[in-house]
Amino acid sequence: LPETNWEESWRDSYPPQPIGQQLIVLPYWLSDTDSEGRKKVILDPGLTFGTGAHPSTRMVMESMEQLVTPGARCLDLGSGSGILSIAALRLGAQSAIGVDIDPKAEDIARENAAYNDFGADRFDAVTGNVTEDTALMERLSAKRYDIVFVNIVADVIIGLAPVLGSFMDENTKVICSGILDVREEEVHQALTAAGLVIERTRAKEDWRSLVAGRAEK
Repeated sequence: LPETNWEESWRDSYPPQPIGQQLIVLPYWLSDTDSEGRKKVILDPGLTFGTGAHPSTRMVMESMEQLVTPGARCLDLGSGSGILSIAALRLGAQSAIGVDIDPKAEDIARENAAYNDFGADRFDAVTGNVTEDTALMERLSAKRYDIVFVNIVADVIIGLAPVLGSFMDENTKVICSGILDVREEEVHQALTAAGLVIERTRAKEDWRSLVAGRAEK
């Protein structure tokens, strides 16, 4: 085998990734790359889920370009690296809260937010399970959010469906992703049963992403 600097060569696996019409995901060592007018989302890509490479994440970010409005308040359930919260802030959201069951994700998401110059006044990260932690649920549901991201897997989305309404007002949009095509109908039924209406579906490869709002009463 040729001599290789393995500590550095892994970085070749993380080139700049343009997503949608406005965003570009960059590893922190390429943060000075010319973005050609795109909004930069800078990450340490090796630490936790959420680098922008997966179709489920890309679909959420594409939907965000259409849904995030200046001053929006966002809640990211299953936030991982914090990529979706950071992208929302980059698109003009006022604030974002990332929630993950993995305590490592909390620190990593804060570090990634700092790479993008977003401090505690714009981004907060917490550890916990909203379906089991009553105190966390009460804290988060004390506010209403303009957009809720749920980029996890079908089973978790189905489990979260009954509590999503606690974070919503009549104009809130929920973007769900991480859904394999064979599970789409189950997720659709769970969201409908929870009082939501599916407004749009995106597809990439075997993955699906749904945008939902409150059903009219």
